[in-house]
Amino acid sequence: MTTTSEYGRPIPVPDESSAGFWEAVRRHELAFQRCQHCGRFAHLPVAFCRGCHNLDNPSFAFERVGGRGHVVNWTVIHDHMVAGFQGSEPLVHVLVRLDEQEDLLFPATLIGDTEKLELLAPVEIVFRDVADGVTLPYFQLL
Repeated sequence: MTTTSEYGRPIPVPDESSAGFWEAVRRHELAFQRCQHCGRFAHLPVAFCRGCHNLDNPSFAFERVGGRGHVVNWTVIHDHMVAGFQGSEPLVHVLVRLDEQEDLLFPATLIGDTEKLELLAPVEIVFRDVADGVTLPYFQLL
């Protein structure tokens, strides 16, 4: 992670394994690595599929997902210890189970009204362009 003067908070620095994810996010799409043998999604990116365990010829592509799911856990952060977040309002971080696959989980910040946050609350992805060429994914309650 690094920071930009415009946004003032940490921003992601894609590496070889995450570049496909961040390229999709810049297009305001959510895409995860998917095994081309068995169709199983993986996040975070993996070197071999945990579904079919194909070690001889692993093959993955980043494929778009719908961006809807349900909150399976959350935490509210009041004490911001990371540079760029001090003095901010509390942040609500959620763990979302995406609709495409029972064990496809994605952690993100929940934005908007959080009054009706509860276990299994439905959410959808929202994208924010925070700096030139930098887009971040968030979730909001439906």
